[in-house]
This record gives sequence, structure tokens and C-alpha cells, in this order.
Amino acid sequence: MVTQDGALNEGNYVPIERKTMRLAWKMIVPFSFLLYFFNTMDRANISFAALRMGESMTMTAIDFGNVVSAFFISYLIFQIPSNMIIERIGAKRWIGTIIIGWGLSTMVMFFVTSITQVIWARFLLGIFEAGFFPGMIYYMALWFPGRERARVTAFFMLAAMASAIVAGPISGYIVGHFHVAGYEGWRWLFMIEGVPTVLLGILCFFVFADGPETAKWLPEEGRAWLTSELKREQAKFANQPKARLGDVLMNVTLWKLAAVYMCVQAAVQTAQLYMPRLFRAMDFGLSDSDIGWVMAIPYAVGFIALPLWGMSSDRTGERKWHSALPMAAVSITFVVMALTHTLSAQLAAVAIFGFGMAYMGPYWPMPSAMLTPSGLAVSIAFINSCSSLGGFLGGKILGYVDQTYGMTGAFWAMAIMPLLSILVLITLRVPRERKA
Repeated sequence: MVTQDGALNEGNYVPIERKTMRLAWKMIVPFSFLLYFFNTMDRANISFAALRMGESMTMTAIDFGNVVSAFFISYLIFQIPSNMIIERIGAKRWIGTIIIGWGLSTMVMFFVTSITQVIWARFLLGIFEAGFFPGMIYYMALWFPGRERARVTAFFMLAAMASAIVAGPISGYIVGHFHVAGYEGWRWLFMIEGVPTVLLGILCFFVFADGPETAKWLPEEGRAWLTSELKREQAKFANQPKARLGDVLMNVTLWKLAAVYMCVQAAVQTAQLYMPRLFRAMDFGLSDSDIGWVMAIPYAVGFIALPLWGMSSDRTGERKWHSALPMAAVSITFVVMALTHTLSAQLAAVAIFGFGMAYMGPYWPMPSAMLTPSGLAVSIAFINSCSSLGGFLGGKILGYVDQTYGMTGAFWAMAIMPLLSILVLITLRVPRERKA
């Protein structure tokens, strides 16, 4: 039996709760981690391929900005439609379908021969990847109570860090050394990383369940407890009618949450794609493989910081300032990179950037705590689509700034964006979650 504050007051239910949550973590989080690992890798491999693509086709800074932006255009357009579909047909079928699609889109890059083809291939990739991240955040909300979500989100986000730690050096090596059957290493990069993605998409149809009530691997008592626990959290919205798209988009809180995420993601996403080119332009004498190792540094730091910061947020129930402090670190990263010119200072800056990415753990529980469940999937998609808009604008702006004002101008542009996020964030009244 559940008390008013959510604690279980019958002793025989406590082990059921623990067993149920352990099973949910075991069955959902590791596989979701693996999916996001390849999601991040297939999105970011263009940054390493671009180190050598210019040998096959001319690519200016503005061309690269257009390539980066092409992904975010389709990513922006298809966010909300994709999450409307996931509510209709369920996570298992839709997530599996889009993963297969983006794996095939990645493999298409093996065959491109012009910048125009690269742009269209990235646009196609964005169509399929658009639904994955917001779909997974929505999926986590279907499985985990609010007091668990910062930790779940943080561990899920660790996949992005792990992907860069592992894939960065490997991608740099493949691009620089893997020349087989007369094809350049950058082409093989897309083929090698696309095939496993397709196989993982197929596995989704067998691994995922659309919610605790349909999970055959949960004991009956566990299904009943978790279903009732999640419904209890949603009870505060019970008297509200089912939200229509127009109603969802009229919510001022949603727009503020979207603005926060858009601005900081404009800096983070474009930096992740531009940093290899920027380090090449700094002329520190680094090889492609060396740059791959450098790009692993922020993600190694983030791999440690993200779960610890998420646990701190869950332990205190505080979200706003746990999000704002890492965002400030993102800004500091680019101030340091703009003002210093030594390799050691630049390496310190990218390490700070690693901590900065820890904002994602405490940020993503805020939408489910502040917005109505009936419109949550669409709300999450809208927020993430604004992130895509940030990536699109960031790519276009930085391509122009880099070519017109050089690296220093690009660094200052990226430093300003997270500060705008913080300014919006402090205007929000974010409720504290009940402590775990």
C-alpha cells in the first residue's frame, strides 16, 4: 500500500519496489545506452570525415556549415510528427523503424561524390534521427517515476560521452589509415558505423516493451506497483482535458524550457562538430588520430560528471541550478579557447566543456515535472526541435563567423549562447522533486 508521500508502508511491498526498479534499469537502460551510443556516433562522424573529404571534393567553411545545418533542418521538421507517431503505434515499433532508417542513411554516405549529395544524405539522416532522442525521453517517462529520472537520463546520456571516447580515436584512425579496395578511409567510416546501427534497430522489436503493463519480464506484482506509481504521479493532472497540439504550444513554460535548451544546444552541438576542424586550424601539429584522442577528453570528463551530477540533482530534488552551473561551464570553455593560444590551455578548456555537458541530466526531468502528461510527448519533441533549430542556426552562423572573423570570433559566438540559456532559466519556477 502506498502512503500519501509515495513511500510503501507494507513491508512485503518494499522488496517488490526494489526488484521492479532493478529489472526496469537492467532491461531498459543498458540497451537504450547502446542505441544512443550509435545515435551520437552516426551523427558526429561527419566531423572526422570532413578532415579528409576535401581531398575528394572541395569543402569550404561555409560548405561545411551547410552540411551541418542540413541535418538540423530535417531534424527540426520531423521532431513533432515523429513523437505523435510514437504515441499512436508505440515505442517498440517506431524506435526500431527509425533506427534502421538512420543506419541505412549513414551507409549512403559511402557513395557520395559531391557536396550536394553530402547535404542530401545528412538531410535524410536528420529525418530518421529526429524521433529518437525525444522518443527515448518520452519512453523513460513511461517507465520511471520522477524521482528516478535525472539518474536514468544521466546514465542514458552517458552513451554520448562513451561514444565520443571510443568513436573519436577510432574514427580518426579509420579516416587516416583505413584505405581498402581503393576507397578512402572517410567512406569506410560511414559504412563500418552504419551496419551495426541497422542490426540494433532490428533488435528493438524484440527487446523493448511499450510500458510496464505490457512487460512480460516483470512479475505481476511489479507491473501493478509500477503502473499505479506512475498513475499516482499523473493524478495532479487528472482533471485536465487531453491536450491538443495548439493548447500545448500555447504554454509559456514550454517556450521557456525550449529557449533554454535551444541556446545551450546551439553551442554544444555545433562545437562537437566544429572542434576537430578548429584544432586542425590551430596548427599544433596534431595528426587525425591525435585529434581523435583530443576529442575524447571532454567526453571522458563528462562520463564521470554526468551521472554524479544527476545523482546530486536527484538527491536534493533541485533542477534549476544543477542545470545552470554546467551551462556556465560551457560558456567558460569558449572564453578560455578565445583568450589562450597554447595546447595545454586548449586541452583544459575541452575538459571544462566535458563538465558543461552534465546539464542534460537535471534539465530533462523538468519538462515532465512542469508540463501536462497528456501533451508530454509533443512537448518533448517541441523542445528537442528547438534544439535542432539551435543547431541549424549555430551551424550557419559559425560557418560565416569562422570564415569572416576566424576562430576567435567563432569561440566568442559559442560563449554567448549558453549565457542566454541561463538568463531564461532563472525566470522559471522549477518545482523540487520528492527526494529518492
